[in-house]
Amino acid sequence: MAGEVYFNNLTGKFDWGSIVDQLIKIKSIPIQRLSQEATRVHQLQSALNKLSQSLSAFSSFLSSLDPEGVLKGKRAISSDETVLTATASDNTPDVNLKITVDQLSRKEVILSRFSTTDINSNISWNGFTLRFAKDYGDYQLYHIDGGTGKLSDLVDRINQVAGESIQASVYFDGSGYRLMLTEKEEGASKLETDPNTNTYVISEASAMNINGVWGLDYTAPLQYAKNAKIRVGDSASVVVSPSNTFENLIVGLNLTVKRVGEATISVTADGSKVSSALSEFVKRYNEVVSEVNRLTAKDAPFQGDYTITGIKSTLSKNLEGLFRYDLVNLKEDGTLELNSRAVNALYSSDRETLKSLLQDIKESIGQYAQNTYTSISRFVSDYEVRLNRINDRISQLSKQIVKEEERLRLEYARVEAFMSRAQEIMARLQAFMVSLSESQKGSKT
Repeated sequence: MAGEVYFNNLTGKFDWGSIVDQLIKIKSIPIQRLSQEATRVHQLQSALNKLSQSLSAFSSFLSSLDPEGVLKGKRAISSDETVLTATASDNTPDVNLKITVDQLSRKEVILSRFSTTDINSNISWNGFTLRFAKDYGDYQLYHIDGGTGKLSDLVDRINQVAGESIQASVYFDGSGYRLMLTEKEEGASKLETDPNTNTYVISEASAMNINGVWGLDYTAPLQYAKNAKIRVGDSASVVVSPSNTFENLIVGLNLTVKRVGEATISVTADGSKVSSALSEFVKRYNEVVSEVNRLTAKDAPFQGDYTITGIKSTLSKNLEGLFRYDLVNLKEDGTLELNSRAVNALYSSDRETLKSLLQDIKESIGQYAQNTYTSISRFVSDYEVRLNRINDRISQLSKQIVKEEERLRLEYARVEAFMSRAQEIMARLQAFMVSLSESQKGSKT
């Protein structure tokens, strides 16, 4: 029965365990050979899988390459980045603009009339409502419940309720501590502070009273809200932005002003996208070639295998255009090196030719990389099927050997038991003969 335990050499005269071990060792030789074959197949599969991954990445890059798009890059250069910086989109026209920054955006900061010399003293406040004005007629209301506590408790309560628009904090004016309210973001409101017209970004919709002192100090805001203002070219007209960023001043041109002053913005073609695209191409190309070199080197798994070595030679044949314009250099191991200077020169002199070269490698090498990836993936899959078959066969043989070992141990245990019984019978016969002989001697006497 399965699971039975058979004790070897109980009689001390028949070591059948070593015989069974030797027999099982001989019967396990096919498993050892299959295991060696499984290891070899797994190594081949792993090696090809890395090549497959590099081909997949190469193919994906080429399929997403947009030859026309990478030629549309634009850049905006500021003559004085301490005054302003700029960015341009692909659709921004080539222009030179003089920008005069007349005013920067600022947040409104307003204080309470209430002041205390002891920041930890207990205070009380009524329920009140703050108004945050985004524009004329466009505002948000925030109601603050009445309560008692320290000034910091009132600050926390305001931040919890109105924190999306208004930041509350404590301000020390040299003699006492006051509640300070500030715009959270400069660009959230288009209004500018103007006490003459009673225009404030932050105000009371219902009166605030802290320890008997009413309201905010509108007569002397700590800081007025201001919009950023610039003039373009020689025009006297002013362009206004609630923040220090001006978006789409012209199509795709964004400015960020930093100080009052004057700077010139120059928008020109930018070849960095082309350089980046070709750098990525060279990187992906070299990853494939490096894998081919590794797989076909001396004593490597695919040494001399033309299916693999042919990948490198076929790829290089499709680089004729890049070689013709000296955009890449071929190194001794078959990998490439980008000639950035030649790329920039061709971008400046003949973008149509550069576009055609990019289109050629996208179509020719892209299609070849995809087809080769498909073929190598099939090999990887075939190795997987083969490996599964070998492992299944090893599993079957292992089960058979386990059964065979159990059968042998059972049979040899029975042989040992038979020998043990035979020895007992022989011992009894011998004792009987001795006894019979001694009894016969006694009769004669």
